[in-house]
Amino acid sequence: MTEPRIARLSNRHRDVLRGVAALRKTKQIAADLGIAPGTVDGYIAEAVRILGAVDRGDAARMFAKHECVDDRPIGDPGHSGGQSPWVSASASPVTELRQPVIDPEVSRDAGTVRPATFSRLLPIRRAGQRSNDLPVVARLLWIPAIAVILAIGFGMLASGLTVLAELIERLGRLSG
Repeated sequence: MTEPRIARLSNRHRDVLRGVAALRKTKQIAADLGIAPGTVDGYIAEAVRILGAVDRGDAARMFAKHECVDDRPIGDPGHSGGQSPWVSASASPVTELRQPVIDPEVSRDAGTVRPATFSRLLPIRRAGQRSNDLPVVARLLWIPAIAVILAIGFGMLASGLTVLAELIERLGRLSG
């Protein structure tokens, strides 16, 4: 029953659930993955909903059981220090879930990388990234492109200043 549900998890859902199964806190998982803690919570909430789990601990146990990470259950006291309060079952089921958080680089259905879009080719770091992940060729192509953009910008600035200077000169002649 859980196999089709587990197949619906994106790579990011899986990474977050591995962090929960490793008894890591939300902030630690966020730091490891280079995303905001709120985004981690969103992925956990989505995973709980997708898997039909009661809480984050239940979702992590279901996923760990699927991955066969360890023969012992996560709650087993011999498992890396025992049960963490972050993974323990809550008293009430999750009643409110956030809207789905879509990772722009991962397809929802198969967890495959989407084709590059223009925004992914910009030479800037996006939210949730530790560094710029552009390929070397793209970086080398951006160097002359940025030089041309700067030259055009300075040319427009110089033209604007020339027009402004002429306008001030003409206004000076009219008033004087």
